[in-house]
Amino acid sequence: MKRVVVAVVGVTAGVGLLSACSPARLPLAAAWLGTDGQPVALVKPCGHDRAGDIDLGSWTEEESVDGASETPESPDSDSPDSDTGWRTPLIGPPVEPFGTTTFPLFEPPRSWRTEATGPQKLAPGRTYSLTFKVFHGGGVQYTGDLYFTAKDLTSLHSGQVWADDRAMSRDDFDDLVADKC
Repeated sequence: MKRVVVAVVGVTAGVGLLSACSPARLPLAAAWLGTDGQPVALVKPCGHDRAGDIDLGSWTEEESVDGASETPESPDSDSPDSDTGWRTPLIGPPVEPFGTTTFPLFEPPRSWRTEATGPQKLAPGRTYSLTFKVFHGGGVQYTGDLYFTAKDLTSLHSGQVWADDRAMSRDDFDDLVADKC
């Protein structure tokens, strides 16, 4: 009996430690094409939470399989094989915490002090990842994640956004965020 109790306590502690290591990944961002045809993003942390880090990255199918492009390109190249996006710098002042924010995807707010990588436009054949982090108690409480392609955004109808790997109305996106928060 003593062994069973020790085993149950050990398994419970192990599960607790493992689950505490990974913050929740929530579908709290959406994207669509604006009236000018340029991509627009909406990030929506839960309630009154403030995010403190955000990045936009991209990759091709070959890069995701191989881990790297077969033909490395300069970060400033307009080749479809060069990374396209931006990131907040690891060194320097932190991003000023932000709440719900809508912005042109390739023109993030200046207060985020992002560093661009590659051409700042949607490219066919690339998958994009927009991720923001909400911190609490010295660690990441949760992340807001969005994955999409240029084809996903061009397939949207008027009034739709791309979120949670699918097209939906803006009201449905608000409901999704409410359910996840």
